[in-house]
Amino acid sequence: MRTANSNPRTRIAAIAGLAAALGSALVAAPPAQAADVFRMQYTSEYAQAYTSTMSEDGCAFSSISAAAGTAFGGGTTMFYSSSSFNVCTGEGYSVYGEAPTEVFTFERTSVHATATVPLSNGTDIGLDLTWQGTGTIERGGSTSRDILPGQFVQRTTNHGTIQEAVVSGTLSFENAYISASKGSSMTVVIASQ
Repeated sequence: MRTANSNPRTRIAAIAGLAAALGSALVAAPPAQAADVFRMQYTSEYAQAYTSTMSEDGCAFSSISAAAGTAFGGGTTMFYSSSSFNVCTGEGYSVYGEAPTEVFTFERTSVHATATVPLSNGTDIGLDLTWQGTGTIERGGSTSRDILPGQFVQRTTNHGTIQEAVVSGTLSFENAYISASKGSSMTVVIASQ
């Protein structure tokens, strides 16, 4: 005994009828919204060092930091800052600056960077620093998804490593680390037509 669904001609007719119904439904549907897709990928190689101190009387706080790494938009850069503030007298100062590196080599556990950095007070500082990784390389990452219905969808991922380091060269620091990361972002912006 045959059923109506097992007959090949009946199945073809049913599929053709379904396709015609879907086609007319698609024609009758309102036009879809346009969407713009933006994609971005990045790689970051970075080393930072800093020292913070407090005077014995608890009045004066000072800090110094230097960093070198890949710059947004390409190339490599080196940064320096120094600041001091006396809470007892209210006096303080701060200088900072950034410049493209003259030398920048990044290996998994070692970074070397040199630059002559013009500072905000009109002087320059010559930096020649080497970061040497110590201890365990820690790995981490994150993924996020943000949705605003009818407006945009954004997905961001970031994975990287960080390792404590010691610094040698023109300055000495108490704390330092080396970091490398890769990330990507995709944003779909929905535009009403």
